[in-house]
Amino acid sequence: MDLPTHFTFGFAVGLVFFGKPEIALMIGLGTLLPDLDREYWFVPKMIYTDEQIHRAGLHNVFMMALTYLVNPFLSLGVFLHVLQDSFTTVKDRGVEWFYPVTRLVKRGLYDADGNIEPKDPKAKVYFYQEDPKGLVNKADPDLREYGCEPIPWRRVYGFAQNSQILDRSFLVGSIAVILIWFFAPGNMLHLSTWTTISPMSYFLTAFGYFPILALFIGGELERRGKLGKFTFIKYPIFGLGIILLGVWGILIGKDIVTNMSGIFSNPISILMAVIIVPLAIIGVIRWKSRKSDTPAVV
Repeated sequence: MDLPTHFTFGFAVGLVFFGKPEIALMIGLGTLLPDLDREYWFVPKMIYTDEQIHRAGLHNVFMMALTYLVNPFLSLGVFLHVLQDSFTTVKDRGVEWFYPVTRLVKRGLYDADGNIEPKDPKAKVYFYQEDPKGLVNKADPDLREYGCEPIPWRRVYGFAQNSQILDRSFLVGSIAVILIWFFAPGNMLHLSTWTTISPMSYFLTAFGYFPILALFIGGELERRGKLGKFTFIKYPIFGLGIILLGVWGILIGKDIVTNMSGIFSNPISILMAVIIVPLAIIGVIRWKSRKSDTPAVV
């Protein structure tokens, strides 16, 4: 899905379910974050292509957990972005929801044609099948799979091609919902919600868009080859984005502390979850992979 689609969908969800523009703006900001992993020029290109970072590095539940520490609505925006990208085809690379944990599984049980793959004595857990290479090769050059074969099907794929009918339907539909929320008969009072929020609240949220915009500009100019002999400009643009991101963190520091204080108000339960949940997962894996002649399948 394109960025305008992600943003308008998140903004519409914020208005409809929470009714507060400042929350909608925070959710919209969260929808922009995951695609920063497409701006890869500061990562060696070979690592980027071999590891398939896009739709993985920032498109996962751990990114949602990290942003939840900053602001729950920021995390909700990340979730909505990842959910929408899960509708896209293998060509558009879908989403690797549990990266980097998914990288622990190295093999597919079947190849893309349904033929069983030779088993690896060292591998106890398999994905069901490999990625269909013929379709992956139709992706953008920087999104194709390279390196070791076979590549297991570790991503969630859907039925929709980026920038096509579903993408545009989300965009147009979200814009329609936003307009209805503000201007439909009986909803005109919603416009007054913009004036009930202090200007400082808007400023603190809106400021977060500037570093993200700077990072996107630097990355997109480089990725699309628009800089030419002025390629050095990407460094100050990227640096500006990082500095602005730090400034935004300072500006909303009190809100982050308040949010984290609420999250960690019961540290014992959090500690128990951090210990018990991984142990439960490990236990399930060991139980399902206890028979050496029957591989466990994700």
